[in-house]
Amino acid sequence: MLRRIVIQHYRSCLNSLFEFHPHLSVLIGPNSSGKTNLLQAIMLLNKMPQMEFDSPRPESATLTARLRAMFDVKEGRANLNAIVAGYTDDSNNDVLVAARLKWKLLDKQGNRLSTEYPIHPSRYFRGFASKRHEEVHLRYPIEYPEMTFYRRRDLPSWGSKIMGRVLDFCSGMRYYGASQFTNPGTCPVSFEIEKEGGRSRPGRLRGHARTLYDLYVAQKGHSHTRYDQFIDIIGSTGLRLVDKITFREIRTSLTEYSVRVGGKIEKRRAEKVLIIPQFKCGKNILSPNQLSEGTFKTLALLFYIVTGQSTALLLEEPEVCVHQGLLSSILELIKKYSEEKQMVVSTHSDYVLDHVEPENVLSVKADPINGTIVRHLRKTMSRKEYQALRFYLENEGNLGEYWREGGLEEKT
Repeated sequence: MLRRIVIQHYRSCLNSLFEFHPHLSVLIGPNSSGKTNLLQAIMLLNKMPQMEFDSPRPESATLTARLRAMFDVKEGRANLNAIVAGYTDDSNNDVLVAARLKWKLLDKQGNRLSTEYPIHPSRYFRGFASKRHEEVHLRYPIEYPEMTFYRRRDLPSWGSKIMGRVLDFCSGMRYYGASQFTNPGTCPVSFEIEKEGGRSRPGRLRGHARTLYDLYVAQKGHSHTRYDQFIDIIGSTGLRLVDKITFREIRTSLTEYSVRVGGKIEKRRAEKVLIIPQFKCGKNILSPNQLSEGTFKTLALLFYIVTGQSTALLLEEPEVCVHQGLLSSILELIKKYSEEKQMVVSTHSDYVLDHVEPENVLSVKADPINGTIVRHLRKTMSRKEYQALRFYLENEGNLGEYWREGGLEEKT
């Protein structure tokens, strides 16, 4: 799990420290305090191990940021120090073009090592990092004099296992944004994958299409237990969002040619599969772009909560487009499955706070000098104020009501 992260020079996060609850962290704060920036900065960890090898050169980057993250895994602990470079595309998605990672690893037996793990295209990154050093005000050296540098294949087995666990955790992180699934009418009615043996490659799918692909993979998986739970929850015996989800497959093929050194032409035949999702609602069979915004949002949210398609889930305003009766069920599922996967929720809803405990809540505020600041609720109150909150929760009302009455506002 992710234990803590320090985010430096990413949007409003100039030097933001975020200490996570082991299961469920809930972020509250006014608009423009930086809650979304925090979530998107955390998702940079997800983008690092998934960088494309045809990424643009770092010279095209418009942002650099530094992340210092601490992870607890089964084999031990990892401290990751990363400098990343990238840009923001037209859809407001961060695209990384280079990253340089420094690791400090500790296993259960007390063995320690430090190593560097650059991510493509590292051969350009050293010069790029130094060129922008003054611009982003990274006032500390990125070298560790005590480090022994290893190539990945030279790492001891325990070190490789810890690094592998962390990278798998980061790759499995998912983000659910309040505006991510707006207007399902823009959702494609089909998507294409490429088959290589028993594996499939989805290409660059995002938003609605990525969720449809994840649904397809889960349905095709060898173990249907979690997917069946998801279908039971959304189906006619549960929340009645849809009755059934199916995927039609149309297999095609494509011949690709490449020219090797010396003019030799290499021919490769790739198998393509056109996937057509269908949603059964009563007697109607609907394409994904025919679903309402609330239905698609809720399907995507519940899918990532219930199934094993994510190691950690970042949820931005899950209350949007969901009526309170359904939201209550979603919040109970969030609490239940947060015992298995780490979750971070940002919210403006006092109704959401009604379903969590004070130890789950973190206050986010924007400081004009220091940028976004994140603090656990307990640290925003004096001892007397926190005792008053506990008394209120035990005898009078709930956390959402206390927030609505102004009891959680930070004193300036």
